[in-house]
Amino acid sequence: MASPSFAFIPRNIHKGGKQQGTSAHVPSSHSLEPTPGIERESAYPGPSVNDRGKWKVSEAPAKPVYNEKDISILVVLAFSDYALWLDSDLRRKTEESLQNEEHDAGFLPLSYLIRRAFGRENLGQEYMPTEANTVKAIRTYASDVLEVRMLVSAPSASAWYPSWKPERSSVGGYEVRRKDWTTLLDSSTREFTRGQWDDRTIYMENIPAQYHTTPGIIRFAQGLLSHCPGSSALIPIQNVTLPPHHLDKTEDRPKCKGFALVTLCNAELCQIFLESWPWTWPFQPSESDDSGLVEDNLETKEALKFGFRTLSKACWDKLNQEYLAYRQKLINELADTNEPPDISPNSDTRDVADDILEDTPAPPRNVTTTHSPYPFGCLVFARNLHLETNKTTLRALFATAFESSPVDPAGIDYVDFNKGMDSCYLRLASPDHARVLVDRFSSQPVMQSHGLDDIGKTPGASQNPITTEIIEGKKEELYWEKVPEKVRRQAVEKAVKAVNGKQPSAPPHTAQGYSKESRPRKRRNRG
Repeated sequence: MASPSFAFIPRNIHKGGKQQGTSAHVPSSHSLEPTPGIERESAYPGPSVNDRGKWKVSEAPAKPVYNEKDISILVVLAFSDYALWLDSDLRRKTEESLQNEEHDAGFLPLSYLIRRAFGRENLGQEYMPTEANTVKAIRTYASDVLEVRMLVSAPSASAWYPSWKPERSSVGGYEVRRKDWTTLLDSSTREFTRGQWDDRTIYMENIPAQYHTTPGIIRFAQGLLSHCPGSSALIPIQNVTLPPHHLDKTEDRPKCKGFALVTLCNAELCQIFLESWPWTWPFQPSESDDSGLVEDNLETKEALKFGFRTLSKACWDKLNQEYLAYRQKLINELADTNEPPDISPNSDTRDVADDILEDTPAPPRNVTTTHSPYPFGCLVFARNLHLETNKTTLRALFATAFESSPVDPAGIDYVDFNKGMDSCYLRLASPDHARVLVDRFSSQPVMQSHGLDDIGKTPGASQNPITTEIIEGKKEELYWEKVPEKVRRQAVEKAVKAVNGKQPSAPPHTAQGYSKESRPRKRRNRG
């Protein structure tokens, strides 16, 4: 029986029953062939399908998925001399591995190196390449740097990770080592200092836009060094640092903004970059240049197009310090312009000014009228209260300030307090009540010994007394804006009556105070 010429597509079977009015769509043989665009998009999470067959398109991730050449570059970068010098765990594991037999010396689990390579890119586990893809990338593009082998049995997880770490189950069956593993222990870079690595670091600016990734910068630099005599080193580019923005978070993926700090394997390559692409621009390399920067090189053409230039790390640090100092100077000048001028008159002028001020009456305060938006000077803020106190206790405590004063003892209109707080707002009946209360607690400081202490006691030397202050100006306005309009009008009326020497005839009834006894009784119709 001949096989059918079309592919069999099974229907979606539901437990709830059949769907009416639907028919199976059988694609043609041409539609089943994958296209290059589909293959590239397969590295991203695809759209999800729910149980009713409806497609939900998921957003494309912002983090890129690297190709095989970029994967090989990142893996090599994670095994460079600079990485061995910087990463103590990688250095320790490499040294322990070099103590093995010759056929096993220098090998590390490939999965361990993949995490080191892509951890600096802040990529999630779902975006990391598989070991098979990494092995293919290394054998295709980095076979002269790294040696990969496959193990018949996976290495013991307990030898690399404790039982409580999630990496224990991810140890794979591939191992990798550097081609020059025999000279790793004798490398002079093992004893380098930070200053020696800085001498081999240059600052690159105006990097072409198509190379704005860590592997892209390495490809760009290697392209510029392709004809240089010193570029035959095993790993010419040792490290790439993307200077972060001061607002970037630690978990953010590093982004290239057209500049980077690149660490090279020796000082000769640094000098080639500094002489071939100096900081002072323009520069036009000639075809007979010994550095090998000819115009038929793609990277050279792009560098000339974008105005690529380099600077030593020491000069960059100096310019960076000058920039930070200049920025701080601008900030200080901006702050000085917003401050009032500091006028320091001499003694004669000061004496004349004092005499004038003594004869000048004090400016009047804001007086509350019937048209005022809120009562002025009637808001007091108190702090250092007991954390277990309540509104009733606070009302009784602050009412003690009016016991020996000529003002009305019922001067506290409302206690704005939340449980568990050590501060509150007091709405008083008049500005006189506010001044009396603040003067009383300033002259006779007290503190609450417990949550229900409504009298207070004298605080000790190491104890904080209750402090009060009258809230005025913008803070006062912002507070009263949050108070309902009806409550504000009642507070204004009460303050106006207190200023005019009039007391309200009867307190306004509230919803809670309107008892059943005060209601008019209905007469029963007896018919």
